[in-house]
Amino acid sequence: MNQQIIIDYWMEKARDDLASAQNNYTSGRYQNAVRDAYFACFHAFSSVLIGEGKSFKKHKEVRSMLHRDFIRVKKLDASWGKHYDWLFDNRHKADYRPLVQFVPDQVREVVEESRAFVDKMAHFQA
Repeated sequence: MNQQIIIDYWMEKARDDLASAQNNYTSGRYQNAVRDAYFACFHAFSSVLIGEGKSFKKHKEVRSMLHRDFIRVKKLDASWGKHYDWLFDNRHKADYRPLVQFVPDQVREVVEESRAFVDKMAHFQA
């Protein structure tokens, strides 16, 4: 299969995840909004990795490559790593820990930052 088709597919998934995160935030489903924001960033960065010919099997590998191959070498600002780390950790909390609560303003900010992250990843493919 053509590599560009796969890259485009993952970016489209990222945009769908962002739309879902926004809808969940607007509806007060903050845990779902955090999860969807994480997957938006995960899918967007995965598309960048695929474009660079890198493969992965686990979410932890994607997180590691973000830090090792992009933040450490200054392709991305460290703030993006902090954002991704927060999403990574809190997505797990939202999915697997009972009674986790998120503050609405914090979730709004996370969704907005995730949108900016996805946009940033699209620039790596332009």
